[in-house]
Amino acid sequence: MRISACVFAAIFLSTTPAFAQTVDFGSDTSQWSNDGECDDPRFTGPGMTTTTLLEADIRADATDCKTAFDAGAITLIGGDVVAPPATPDAPDVPANPAAINFGDDSGDWPKDGECDDRRFYGSAMASNLGWAFVGRDATDCKAALAAGSIALWSEAGSLAATQCAAIDFGDNTGPYPNDSECDDVRFEGRGTASVLNLENLGKDAADCSAQCNFGIISLRDY
Repeated sequence: MRISACVFAAIFLSTTPAFAQTVDFGSDTSQWSNDGECDDPRFTGPGMTTTTLLEADIRADATDCKTAFDAGAITLIGGDVVAPPATPDAPDVPANPAAINFGDDSGDWPKDGECDDRRFYGSAMASNLGWAFVGRDATDCKAALAAGSIALWSEAGSLAATQCAAIDFGDNTGPYPNDSECDDVRFEGRGTASVLNLENLGKDAADCSAQCNFGIISLRDY
């Protein structure tokens, strides 16, 4: 069932007491999760998606909504909100930033003083982030990390443990090479395409190798 933002706001305001509360962002089960826009109709603000809000996306777009909420780009409809402790699951800035593969400056907004790489979080991050820009804003992100204004998310650190050099990535004969998404069904993680087919196994080597080295995909357990 579709529900407009205005109708949902009216319902929520009439049923939610206006007192400080901690936000339960839920999970990333929405089909539009991790696209840089919050699709949860409990929120409002410039960080929200511009498409129709769905009741099914309540507590189903956690990463996008938490990122926008922490950045002040959205607020919970009704009442004052106490933000949860800032990124409690994120590690400190790595002791050896030189070990991070920052990539290059091939993104759309290089050297503008903001980091566009979604592997990081912090005050120096851009407001609109997409997984396609991972490893494509090296100068900005490296400078921000050195200044202590961003840090790696814990997920990036765990996925970076994949032994990429030992993997046979295949070739680039698949239908979607060099589009900054890994189409190989052997992998999982933020850097994989939304639709994976067995026909593309071992046929997107450049993308999958790059995303592995950036730490945002890993081999599936099976």
